[in-house]
Amino acid sequence: VFINDQPYGKMGNGEKKEIDLEPGIYKVRVQQNIKKGEQDITIEANKTISFSFYPTPLSLISFISPLIGLGLLFLFKISLSLTALILLPGAITAIYLLTAGKTKYFLFKKEI
Repeated sequence: VFINDQPYGKMGNGEKKEIDLEPGIYKVRVQQNIKKGEQDITIEANKTISFSFYPTPLSLISFISPLIGLGLLFLFKISLSLTALILLPGAITAIYLLTAGKTKYFLFKKEI
């Protein structure tokens, strides 16, 4: 977890972290290897807010598509061209997430 590009420690899956911040606007970034998510958040005086973050649906497509395509290819001996059609969405989303979408891998959800 980074706030205004300063590291604030590591978090495991499902782990919560409390960080006290002065009122203001902050850029919060979560990063796992090259996968990132960024969001500007506003902290108001005497208020507590919570955020959770999770992978975008696109990241799931880039992970699941190759598994399905290769599984069908080897288990059911479907044609290579059909396998390529199944792999294409995963490849396109992976390229997007590694280039233009590299800071959009994780989504933030404000919890009330």
